Amino acid sequence: MSASSKIVLYIAFSISLFLVENTATALCLLSLSFVILLFPGMRGGIIPITIFLVTTFLGNLFFYPGRVLMQIGPLDITAESLRIALVRAARVSGLIAGAKLLTLKTPVEEVLGVLKRFFMPLEKIRIPVDEFFETASLTLKLLPGIRDRALESYREGMNNTTKNGFVSKIRVIVTLMLPLMIETIQSPAELLPDKEDTPDTELKAVKGVNHGIK
Repeated sequence: MSASSKIVLYIAFSISLFLVENTATALCLLSLSFVILLFPGMRGGIIPITIFLVTTFLGNLFFYPGRVLMQIGPLDITAESLRIALVRAARVSGLIAGAKLLTLKTPVEEVLGVLKRFFMPLEKIRIPVDEFFETASLTLKLLPGIRDRALESYREGMNNTTKNGFVSKIRVIVTLMLPLMIETIQSPAELLPDKEDTPDTELKAVKGVNHGIK
């Protein structure tokens, strides 16, 4: 199946998620999404995804009127709030699982290319579609380098500290964030993982973004 067909299917699937309104369907969708996310090759980012879904669920679990199911201090969990929390968490989990399936066999760069062709007519009304997708593509290429540099800086910071507690780890993370952000802005080309294999046009584009920021 072509990338274009997959994107059309994903858009149709995303729209259909808003038809989910009852608790039973939401539970089925939520369970299916977690099963998909636990498949080999799909588990990347499972911890932040889980945290995000739990936050979505808890953020919608209170402050809705209805039959009270449980009281937690001054807060009430009603049948309606439970339904809304499950439905919204299920919709988000479906979007994430669908996106994972979309990019499982299709490179993200190819997906961006299809989306770029889809939105190119907006260039006629002076919306910078080409510039946006070029920046998005370069950002994806920079992410592995940023991650590796962050891990390297974190290890160096932990080696230079005598304390290994949670607070010390947070301090190390906070102190490395600003220098890493500055390096990303000032020298983005240095963070490309394979500079030797990167075409000159892309390197010039990264440097062009750098000069534009300055």
